[in-house]
Amino acid sequence: PVSGAMQGLWRRQLDHYPNTRPRMTYLAIVVLATIVLYYEFYIAGAVSPSIIAQYGMTFNYYVYIIVVGNAVGAFGSLAAGLADRWGRANLVAYGLLVTGVLVAFGIPNASSKLAYAILFAAVGLVEGVILVATPALVRDFSPQLGRASAMGFWTLGPVIGSLVVAIVSSNTLSPLPAWQDQFTIAGIAAIAVGVIAVVWLRELAPQLRDQLMVSMRDRALIEARARGLEVKDLLHRPWRQVLHLDVIGSAFA
Repeated sequence: PVSGAMQGLWRRQLDHYPNTRPRMTYLAIVVLATIVLYYEFYIAGAVSPSIIAQYGMTFNYYVYIIVVGNAVGAFGSLAAGLADRWGRANLVAYGLLVTGVLVAFGIPNASSKLAYAILFAAVGLVEGVILVATPALVRDFSPQLGRASAMGFWTLGPVIGSLVVAIVSSNTLSPLPAWQDQFTIAGIAAIAVGVIAVVWLRELAPQLRDQLMVSMRDRALIEARARGLEVKDLLHRPWRQVLHLDVIGSAFA
């Protein structure tokens, strides 16, 4: 039973396209994960004067840390091919736990400015991988007709992440003046969302992801294709399948 539970925490692929409620739950977790990731990455800006003073950095040194962190994150996105081997949901779920630990416990205990720079770059590296997996999950769980709206919610990540930084820091800097506390709060938030993702986030099996799904009405069709069934034998009265206004209307237009 223990080994089965452990396999369940790693093997999280769905063999059937989910119904609307679980699909929305998966999308909500992905969007929440994106918000938390940007929150973690932006929190340094709220306490940058204190960080500079703590380590005796020059302003240029601090800026270079930000630049290197972003560059490492960009190179980390190139490693997103791991998503096909380890799973997109696994990268998001366990990646959140890794960044949460780095932000909550690693950066606040950095012994020097070099250690701070290395840990900040490590966070950027992991986030670069995750932030490629999250839009891929949005794409998987969104039919073409609803994908624009879903991606619109995903792009709220950096905006809401910045807003969360402003709200949390403005309400906690007075009672918690140490800059390390801001990283601890952000890291704990990431760990909490990571636990949610570990328990509930799922992804489509590769054979389902490869099917083109225009709307939810295509669900049975793509599942049949994924199972290797002969689609033409399943489609009776084919003209009735296509004579709909949303299909032929564009042709007349």
